[in-house]
Amino acid sequence: MTAVVNPVRPFNPPYYHREYSNDIDIPQEESENIYKRVTLVALPFLSLYKPLSFPISLGMGATRVYTSVSQLFSNIQSGDARKIAFDVLQTTIAVIALASTIFAHPMGMIVTTAQDIIFELSDLVQSLQKGESEASLVALTKIINNLFYLALMCRGGLELSIVSLALQAITLLISSRDEFKKGHSLEACGNLLMAAVRVHHGYSQFKLLQRQWEIEEAVKRIIVGELHEKWQFPSDHLPVGIEVDGVKIISWNVLNNAYMEWVTTKDSQGLNRSMISDLDKVVQPNGLTQRDLIVVDMVASMMNSGQVVALQECGDPFLKALQERLPSHWQMVKSFETRKIDQDVILFDKSKLAYHPDKSEVTRDSYPSVPKRPIQNAFFSRVGEERGRDVRIVNAHIPGDPNLPVREEFAKYIHSIQRADQVTVALGDNNFERDEMILAYERMGFSEFSLHSPWKTNIDPYGKHSKAIDHLFVAGGAFSRDLTVDEVLQNGNLRETIALLNGAAQ
Repeated sequence: MTAVVNPVRPFNPPYYHREYSNDIDIPQEESENIYKRVTLVALPFLSLYKPLSFPISLGMGATRVYTSVSQLFSNIQSGDARKIAFDVLQTTIAVIALASTIFAHPMGMIVTTAQDIIFELSDLVQSLQKGESEASLVALTKIINNLFYLALMCRGGLELSIVSLALQAITLLISSRDEFKKGHSLEACGNLLMAAVRVHHGYSQFKLLQRQWEIEEAVKRIIVGELHEKWQFPSDHLPVGIEVDGVKIISWNVLNNAYMEWVTTKDSQGLNRSMISDLDKVVQPNGLTQRDLIVVDMVASMMNSGQVVALQECGDPFLKALQERLPSHWQMVKSFETRKIDQDVILFDKSKLAYHPDKSEVTRDSYPSVPKRPIQNAFFSRVGEERGRDVRIVNAHIPGDPNLPVREEFAKYIHSIQRADQVTVALGDNNFERDEMILAYERMGFSEFSLHSPWKTNIDPYGKHSKAIDHLFVAGGAFSRDLTVDEVLQNGNLRETIALLNGAAQ
């Protein structure tokens, strides 16, 4: 389950739109002014580059103020009281829009769009009074288009985005037809090309909506009950993985033996008498168990298909056994080199990636609500024939107390370390469901990112329903996708266990 997150939130529409003809007035006698005509045609295409939206708003806002003031003085000279009153209103709104753009860009766009609606309402009234049905239809279409764009900015939503883009395409096609009739080939071709761009944008938004429906269907709550013997997997979490910019990354909470009482004595998730408890038998004096050896075998299999394997809840005996199984071209990076009861580790293929300790850290102060809780932050560059951006992998086990602001604290840390010239992947046992983590990332300032939750990974101890709480967050990556079940783990019962969490046991 993955998609680009936050494509259409309030104040973040997927495309930039304004009625540029209300900014740049071209009187009839100047209708052949090639510079103004080219400008009006070029501006919508320039606005496709999102960083230009603010300077365009600022420049066009100032131009609209100038145009409104000029029109006001012209009508003052003519002495038309009705037109003067209308121009005073429009000048006032234009000034408010420009000021809002400077201090709060989204609000400036809302005011501007509202003013565009007023302009079109005026044109509609005039067309109706003159009995010009076609001109009235064009004005009405523009009004509806701007109303939907206004709603999109205020409310957001993929559905509104798709309707708004469809209306924008229709409006542009009508304008293209009218310009062809006037013999204005430049404007006609520009509108026709922009209509095609809007159709493409609308199709992309529709594909995102389809993916959103798929995700919503996949994350529906499923009561699995107490599975006990049916659970034939050595951890209470399932591994997940992604490929981002050519690097395959797998994450897994392997279940530390120190917490085994939650499975056996307390049976909190209904997994006692499962493979987990059946294999909880010590086979070495240091406390290594049969289950540890099975998990080591599975991690070794993961190293055959991925370039990075991040693990959580690792005990010391398990890590020693895993170290002995590492191929010569693989390296282990621990949260702490000193012995710890529980820690997180990252395994990586040295032939593909180079680890930079000087750019890495283990922070213990990023959860103010849970002092000294570590977060492993490892920085890698590509080596050999591999080409691509540097990769920062943050491996974490987020505390699970819903009464603490831990997910916001984690997201705040990720936002503080994210850089435009690198790919940031934040993964691990998040302890919170997909929608909760998305909200945390948004609250902490992320506007576009991917959150991968390939399948359900755990059982809620209270409601006995399956849940997806092991996620992989990606910011800055040009391409990312979920790994398939076989790409994550080829041996073991991963596919069958996923089916259990999807209700196959019922």
